[in-house]
Amino acid sequence: MDNIHRFVNYLLDPEAVNTDLKNPLWSLGLEYSPIPDPPRPQLTHGPHAKEASTSHQTVSSAQSKLSSYISNASSVLRKPSPSPSPDHSTSNGQAVSDVHEPLKVSWPSAFVEDIGSKLYMTYRTNFPLIPRISNGPSFITVGSLLRGQINEKAGYTSDVGWGCMVRSGQTLLANTLIALHNAQPGSTAEKRIVSWFADDPQAPFSIQNFVHHGWLACGKQPGEWFGPSAAARCMQITCSNFKEPNLRVYIGGDAGDVYEDSCMRVSGGPRDFKPTLVLLGIRLGIEKITPVYYEALKFCLRIPQSVGIAGGRPSSSHYFFGYQNNNFFYFDPHYPRQALPYRTDYESYTDDEIATVHTRRVRSIRMEDMDPSMLIGFLIRDMEDWKDWISRVESFQGRKFIHISKSEPMFGRGNSIDTDGYVDLGLHGRRRSVAGENDSEDFEHIFAVADDDDDNGVQELESDDEGEPNRKSHEEDYEDVEFDKCAT
Repeated sequence: MDNIHRFVNYLLDPEAVNTDLKNPLWSLGLEYSPIPDPPRPQLTHGPHAKEASTSHQTVSSAQSKLSSYISNASSVLRKPSPSPSPDHSTSNGQAVSDVHEPLKVSWPSAFVEDIGSKLYMTYRTNFPLIPRISNGPSFITVGSLLRGQINEKAGYTSDVGWGCMVRSGQTLLANTLIALHNAQPGSTAEKRIVSWFADDPQAPFSIQNFVHHGWLACGKQPGEWFGPSAAARCMQITCSNFKEPNLRVYIGGDAGDVYEDSCMRVSGGPRDFKPTLVLLGIRLGIEKITPVYYEALKFCLRIPQSVGIAGGRPSSSHYFFGYQNNNFFYFDPHYPRQALPYRTDYESYTDDEIATVHTRRVRSIRMEDMDPSMLIGFLIRDMEDWKDWISRVESFQGRKFIHISKSEPMFGRGNSIDTDGYVDLGLHGRRRSVAGENDSEDFEHIFAVADDDDDNGVQELESDDEGEPNRKSHEEDYEDVEFDKCAT
């Protein structure tokens, strides 16, 4: 009976209800009381009415982290009506209007406002074409037929059905940048960050650029579902190419291994430490998360360096940002919306456009229903933050899956946990045939670190073949595919 209830909840995707008034709410290192706000006093007459009203306005202003533009676009932030499909869209690919039901009041307002202050990337439709490789995935799927969204034979103008891991990775990266630059909702800094994720090849962190680098670096063809390691690699490459955010990306070894020497090479070292996003691709079980790792996974969202987890249900990626007891809170990217345009004048974004990258809806999933494969992110701002993060990780009491070593092994990649029955998310070379060529080519998963300081934190990892061509020669080889239309 319990399984039937969970299946129905999965289909209808109802908003989570706060029934646990004992365990605290956690959101990226911040703790909130689970007790809902007390009812507002209904004083409309008498000498104390004006005083009560003024007091309430002051409290509301202090609690709210969202600026007035979210209130102006609140219809986009309200809970959508339940649908028998996780993709609540109409036949033309637009999100179902969110104006029918008010927000639930069972959650404390400070927690809901915290959710609303985060950036939230979803499926998009009608964006500039992503060219299709001739032997790539079919542009027609059962889901696209049901939704009436048939992409052109030339390529994809929507990522519905295949882009959820890209969107989860974008959400993780976007909230890392929000934290790094302390960008408040509605601020110029937030709008600038949003412009970087617009659905256009000109935007450095766009779906087009993720797919472009996923193809060149990981052999992921346009329209093919990304895994955590491919998403991590694309975050690293795009951050290396686009230096304005001042963010470097370090990808840990297999099974949660972090090597201080290689991380210092990426970050710039103790004397010139640059803000660094540490990404750990791990698998904590076979079909489900092994319960012995529950507390360690919660710990990852409880420490101040946390920037979230890209993971989800099997073949359905989400972005996790908090938890309560054994329930994890998440953003679901499976809600199609119109493509977000790219604007060099990011101040010209309308309230409604900015509102499409926010939500106040509370969703949760039990840990036992989560997929064990995931990508965990930590933002290390400086050397003191690095020392604090190491101290917290090493002092954690319980079964760990993050292991910090002074140096990377000379041969092979370390694996310091019992892997019996586990599958590591190793970054191995793949072979993909390219349209118009008979011979397969090896794809490096990352590109060598340059001797100068322009690499911006790209790690050097092993290649399958000695003398593997560099990335530039790859791009030259694939010009016939005309995929460079998507490059910045």
